[in-house]
Amino acid sequence: MHAGTRDCCSSGSQHDRDAIDAARFGLPDPKELEDDPVLAGCCAEDLHEFRRAEALRLALQGVDRSTIRLKMHEQVLPPPVPLDGDESSLGSSDDDPELDDLRQRRMAELQRQAAERQQQAQRGYGHLNDVVAASLMEQVEELEGPVVVHVALPGCEAGAELDEHLTALAHMHRGTYFARVATRRGDGLAAALRLEALPGLVCLRSGAVVGRAAVSQFGPPGGLVEEEVTAYLQRLRVLRGEQLASGRQGRDAGRGQEALDAGSDAEEDEVKAERLAV
Repeated sequence: MHAGTRDCCSSGSQHDRDAIDAARFGLPDPKELEDDPVLAGCCAEDLHEFRRAEALRLALQGVDRSTIRLKMHEQVLPPPVPLDGDESSLGSSDDDPELDDLRQRRMAELQRQAAERQQQAQRGYGHLNDVVAASLMEQVEELEGPVVVHVALPGCEAGAELDEHLTALAHMHRGTYFARVATRRGDGLAAALRLEALPGLVCLRSGAVVGRAAVSQFGPPGGLVEEEVTAYLQRLRVLRGEQLASGRQGRDAGRGQEALDAGSDAEEDEVKAERLAV
């Protein structure tokens, strides 16, 4: 058999397995979502999570003594005689209006999530954004949620590792806007943000700086410990789950509460766009 034929058969069998598992878990058929890659991606993530949960459940059942005893008990006792209505109900599961309603609700939920993610992606959420220094604060002023900015120094190995980690965090925390601003030593951006060393990390909420740090503090010289970066961002409460950022609306109402959430150790400095005109 030629390699192309084997690949085709393998791909077809994988699609069949995906369709069977999707039906078992109450998910839409992946083939029906081929024209919508965003919705198909959400469905694929759900299918992966369901499979992983099922594998974990089966692994736990293998070592659960009570389950083993129950299986032995079932082997000793004869199976119960099914009622007349049981066989018909088993055969008509595909026509069950309640199951169909659940599938439709799940489809609507997947479509809603896909629409939200698409809107977030258009606003820059879900990935690391390259931003020009002169327009940084203007963009920050338009955002309601928290912002994490890597003030990058080209050629820095630790900075490159930080970019990779922030990209992963941006995918997991879609309610936080992640940005990268390239600069050079002596530029006015570091002074405007009061960064003592480059590259640096700046965290903002509602346009106010709540934390700033040199990247060198997150690991050995020339390296980066990702867990320390994550812990730092968690302490500042700037990692927010998936949600839509709605611009300026509600910012003034939430500014007082966010200032309290920052804690007594957080730095509260209003940094305006005109201070970054370098």
